[in-house]
Amino acid sequence: MDTESIRLEVNVSATSQDPSLGLLSTVKITVERGYFEEFNIEKNDDHHSIKSVGSYRDSPPGPDSEFILNLRTFEPKDVYRTLHSQLHDNLLSEYIADEIVVQALRQRSQSSNLAPQPLFMTGTIKLTQKVYNVVPCYSAPSATNLESTCAICLDDLDLSRTEVYCQMPHYSHCYHEYCFNKWRDRHNQQDCSCPLCRKLVDERI
Repeated sequence: MDTESIRLEVNVSATSQDPSLGLLSTVKITVERGYFEEFNIEKNDDHHSIKSVGSYRDSPPGPDSEFILNLRTFEPKDVYRTLHSQLHDNLLSEYIADEIVVQALRQRSQSSNLAPQPLFMTGTIKLTQKVYNVVPCYSAPSATNLESTCAICLDDLDLSRTEVYCQMPHYSHCYHEYCFNKWRDRHNQQDCSCPLCRKLVDERI
């Protein structure tokens, strides 16, 4: 599921349940949070474009949450109601319930048992929050503009005070040293790229 604010990835697997666990099916859910995907929105008077500039996770990441559902049936309404009691979110509960029901039907279609048997299911839910940065059209690469403007925070670089800054080799895109280090820490340090032209940033700058 992909909306303007979040991306939801759900992976569910199902197997036959050990009889010692009882007659109710067991669904163990792990919710992974703290993921972010960053986008730049480049705007001018006529149009705007949206570009992904990378994904990252909080460092250190927050604890994942886990909960267990005990289901008597895999009727969609029953699964939704049980999920909603844990998640308290209509859209998430509906989407995840659909995935659980599909996997349960698939598993039981492969079983030779005439009577439905309890299932043991595990699921991982990854929630990625989308973050948008508005980049005015004047911040596009320009030798006359960007030499004195931080390409990340878009504030002026006061070079007259010998302000500490970084610049990409052979390019005019400049950064405050603090901004660059923060940007690099939030992205893969080996593959970090310029937020404007997407060229890889040399670690030596």
